[in-house]
Amino acid sequence: MKTLSRRNLFRAAGGAAAGAALSGSRTAFGGRAFQAKRSVIVSIAGGLRLSESLGMAEGATMPNLFGRVPLVAGRGDADAGDPRIAPGYVAPDLVLPAARRSPLFAQGALVSNLRYAEGVPGHLQGAGCLTSGLYNDLDNREDARLAAPTLFEIHRRQTNASALDAWYVSNVAGFYRALQYSGHPEFGKDFAGSWVSPPSTANAIVPLVTRGTKQIRLDDLPVVRDTPESNRAARKLRAVLDGNTPEYAPDVLLSRPEDSAALEDYWATIYGDKTYQAFFPDAVGIGTRNANGGLDATGDGLTIYHAERILQAFKPSVMVVSLIDVDVCHDDFNGYLIGQRLADALVAHLWDFIQSTEGLKDETALFVLPEHGRQLQFNGQNSDSLGRSGLDHGGGDDGDRDVWVLALGPDFRPGVHAPTDIEQSGRGSGRYETIDVVATAAEILGHGDVMASTLGGLGARPGLVMERILR
Repeated sequence: MKTLSRRNLFRAAGGAAAGAALSGSRTAFGGRAFQAKRSVIVSIAGGLRLSESLGMAEGATMPNLFGRVPLVAGRGDADAGDPRIAPGYVAPDLVLPAARRSPLFAQGALVSNLRYAEGVPGHLQGAGCLTSGLYNDLDNREDARLAAPTLFEIHRRQTNASALDAWYVSNVAGFYRALQYSGHPEFGKDFAGSWVSPPSTANAIVPLVTRGTKQIRLDDLPVVRDTPESNRAARKLRAVLDGNTPEYAPDVLLSRPEDSAALEDYWATIYGDKTYQAFFPDAVGIGTRNANGGLDATGDGLTIYHAERILQAFKPSVMVVSLIDVDVCHDDFNGYLIGQRLADALVAHLWDFIQSTEGLKDETALFVLPEHGRQLQFNGQNSDSLGRSGLDHGGGDDGDRDVWVLALGPDFRPGVHAPTDIEQSGRGSGRYETIDVVATAAEILGHGDVMASTLGGLGARPGLVMERILR
């Protein structure tokens, strides 16, 4: 039997390819011309405090993004040193490339005093804010729905774009999927963003097979030998996947035949590789060393690598990426520092990939920020030999709410920005806020007015375009 043929993804994707083919600048509501044609938001989910990231209170945990000298007042002006991992802590054997000579904040606009001003500083709530611009108190459930439309929905409705032109990528296979689409009556699942959780990518194939619209040939896939040991291992793996992977909803993602065809080809490029290197190649160079000397991916490594593959294949206009490795901080402060190092290296890898890929280079706006912060006080869980313990989030103190955003791309004015005189009715912070990141991403896509008016219609305070960081 022949292996699955691979169609022209851009022809199959329709709207995605058309969006990628646009040339020149994009004029947003209000007349500003933008060079970027797409907005990518990377959320460091699980929460990241200002003191450990920009403040470098525990060493320079994110040198690729911020260098080695603290970027907030009161933290000193000398090299912060290497991350301080507690003596006795058994750290994984990290595989990381050498840090950049010039940190990315020197190329982009860094807002060092961003404020997560309202709502619970929690996972789905923070991610919901970053997809819709709405401060919210969503329950952490896969069936929860935002009242306001997501940027995925707004973009697809306004442009008639394919589902392959708007993506949400995260290793977390659970409640983040609630953010594919909202409960707003004028939007909804017909305009949903595509979703992928890299460990669960096989779920996308299932509806193609069960609906009978496509035939996927499986004969060239990797083979597990039929031994009692391998069968026991397979049963254990199947139980884990069945218990932790949500059902893939074909009515959301596969409503257009051309989307189904493009996805069939896309997954075939991954699962048709017997070496598994298409799933996560050693060449990425970021992860942990395994007992055999090879490279193991962390959850965030899988997320970023597959986000890059999707950007390469489909050139989507909208992408939201949620990282999660730092969330071990609830009971593992040292793991939290290690997770920052991984996120730092992976974001730099993503930006280098964007800037080295034709059709993405100089046409992509990348926003990187914590989903929310973490509380000021240790929770006492699993104290280490340096007297540090776990840190929670959700209480709403300044540690939870004081964050930052790094914006990279052709439309941003490089520098460190910390305005305290931003005015808006109902804005008590006087600062740029998390909702402004989404408003700016929407403005770059030409949808700023739609997002603002829709939020206003719901009685919510819309974000502001971050004019201070734009060229």
